[in-house]
Amino acid sequence: MNFRDVPNLQKFEQHARQNSENEIIMDCYKRIREVIAPVPKPATVLDFGHGAPVDGLRASCEAVEKSTRLLWACAAATDNISPRLWDYLPDYDSSIDYFLDLNDLELMAVTKEHRITWEETASV
Repeated sequence: MNFRDVPNLQKFEQHARQNSENEIIMDCYKRIREVIAPVPKPATVLDFGHGAPVDGLRASCEAVEKSTRLLWACAAATDNISPRLWDYLPDYDSSIDYFLDLNDLELMAVTKEHRITWEETASV
């Protein structure tokens, strides 16, 4: 799997390339790459008669979920969430711990009213 396989990851990859001097962004880029690189590219057609495509789909979903949590952690620590989640910018490590520790419903609730703004800050 690569960044271009998931629209949100592709936006982040573009943002990372434009902000390669930012240590937090580059660390997050490397962490996400480590999560998605070993995962096979998602199949375009699922054949339920074989286990491999379903296992690949499961691995892809897990990689997207973890990388999404890393994206939110990076966005929170680099002030790329609108509106801000908190009245302060959290440090990167705390932000990673926070987003990785949320269960799925908590993550959906926390992020429901917010959005990541890579494309808006990329031109600044």
